[in-house]
Amino acid sequence: MRATFALLLLLVAALPAAGQDQTPSAQVQTRRVTISLTFSGQDVFLFGRVMPGTQRILAVMEGPPAGEVRLMEQGRVGPFWLGVRQYRLTAVPGVYLVNASDSLCDGSVTCARPVALAARNGLPTSAGLMVGQDAIRARAHVATLSGSLAPGEAERVLDGFWQLQARRDLYVMRGYAIRMNPDGVFYHRFALPTQAPEGKYRITTYFLAGDRMLGTAENQLFVRKSGFVAWLSRLAERQAFTYGLFTVLIAVTAGWLAGAIFKRGGGH
Repeated sequence: MRATFALLLLLVAALPAAGQDQTPSAQVQTRRVTISLTFSGQDVFLFGRVMPGTQRILAVMEGPPAGEVRLMEQGRVGPFWLGVRQYRLTAVPGVYLVNASDSLCDGSVTCARPVALAARNGLPTSAGLMVGQDAIRARAHVATLSGSLAPGEAERVLDGFWQLQARRDLYVMRGYAIRMNPDGVFYHRFALPTQAPEGKYRITTYFLAGDRMLGTAENQLFVRKSGFVAWLSRLAERQAFTYGLFTVLIAVTAGWLAGAIFKRGGGH
């Protein structure tokens, strides 16, 4: 981690001084992430310079579309808990990470001053920018597999979906994650989670002043699986039956090995 920050400081030092260029810049330290068997998440570092007058920075990382997501709501049927309602959710990203700057916290891991989400969203909303759960609600489409949606039901489903993704670190908002120095340099990191899907990611950085959008900068990140993980993923996509047999074989073999090891241990 120290070596990474040292490298970032060297890269930032090479950037043109603030005021020389009216166009904001944002650069990503790496554009490719490889997912292997040992992948346990990865930090993606970004840095750059703001344009004059910037008071606030927001950065949004969006992963590839999640495709069609099926959700089931459980309810009590007599003495049992069963699935009572099914939903189909589309037009949502597989990963949605938001970092923001805060002048009083300045990129600290913890902030002594509590920052309300509504207050953090006030400035971008007035500038015509929507982030967080409101942005997901605006683009997502919710349908029920039987009947029609009741008033407020779609919002409730989307709130539940956000919470599910947040538990997996796939949807995260960090309100004081971007450090912005007086000389116009900013830097921060996105924590790419272990369950990050494969595909092309878009990182958009917004530069704000008061209720005005000053400019934006875009970067791309490519996440690819490799080795055995890639082979297993392709097998699941193209030969589902073979993939099912293979996973059953792995489970049976693992169970047999565990039984043999414990049996041998119990004989001593």
